[in-house]
Amino acid sequence: MIRPLLFFLAFFQIPASCAQALSTISSRWNNSFVEWDILIAPEQEDAETDEATEEELYGELKLRRLGFQEDFSEWTYELGGQRGTIRQKWKNDPSQWELRTYAGEVITMRASWSNDLSEWRITDNTISLTLGSRWKNRLDEWLVEDQRRGRFYVYTLREGDPRDWAIEDNLNEEVSEPMKMALLFTTIFQSTPKE
Repeated sequence: MIRPLLFFLAFFQIPASCAQALSTISSRWNNSFVEWDILIAPEQEDAETDEATEEELYGELKLRRLGFQEDFSEWTYELGGQRGTIRQKWKNDPSQWELRTYAGEVITMRASWSNDLSEWRITDNTISLTLGSRWKNRLDEWLVEDQRRGRFYVYTLREGDPRDWAIEDNLNEEVSEPMKMALLFTTIFQSTPKE
């Protein structure tokens, strides 16, 4: 009797944590775009209190090899306890990227059009989302609007300042945290100076 129960529990594992709604991504330093902090807004426990709650650190994104000459083609991330890497698929082609979790999940990020990095297709081969800049000439607002899976809107807190971004994360539970990380990475990488 115990063996079938153990098999059932092993086969149908319940995830340890539910995906969190992301709220902000900010560069760790004022003069550099190589390290980022990802924050969540804690849920309000008591609706009667009007006290502002502090955001909590939930993850980070940073260059894989920090040094004298930064290589912007390889990054590492941690989000909600999950870790992985993000790499440019081909060294001379900035239109194709791959996110790999240490648990084995692979997500690809590809520019939708040749010579146009303002619209991207993000997929894990089950779910595909289209991320696009609201304007071609200004890269400080990015949006996913999917009828089935919801909305993901990322924009700079101050116009023209790519150091701090607000995140309106209204995607449903079908969209994994690694997919959200791929959306964030694509936004940040396409919108910030490489220094």
